[in-house]
Order: sequence, then structure tokens, then C-alpha cells
Amino acid sequence: MKFADYIILIITAGVMLLLGVIIIGDYMIAVKTNRHINPEIITLMKMSITGLIGIIAGYIGGKQSREKD
Repeated sequence: MKFADYIILIITAGVMLLLGVIIIGDYMIAVKTNRHINPEIITLMKMSITGLIGIIAGYIGGKQSREKD
């Protein structure tokens, strides 16, 4: 693995871990306080996943174009 591969792996794993903590934390608070899940958390999750897909796709596409040259 190259250094850039590790960077993408760390970014992806870090964002997914942070999202997991935020989502699980909000679910736990919602259950304890007997309220609905915050819709902003769901929106954050959707936008973050979409952004990660874009970053990973851009990295893979760039990596493939460099290998052809």
C-alpha cells in the first residue's frame, strides 16, 4: 500500500467512526429522554456518506488514470 492509500483509509475510517459515535449517542439520548431522533443527525449522516463516496470514487478514478499513463 502506498502512503496515499493509508491516508484515504484513515480519513474514511475516522469519518465513519465519528458518524457512528454521533448517531449512536443521539439514539441513546433519544431513548433515555423519550423523544424522537433528531432529523438533523440523519441529514448529517446522509451528507457525510455521500461526501465519503465522492472522495473515495475520486481517489479510485485518479488512481486508475495514473496507472494507465
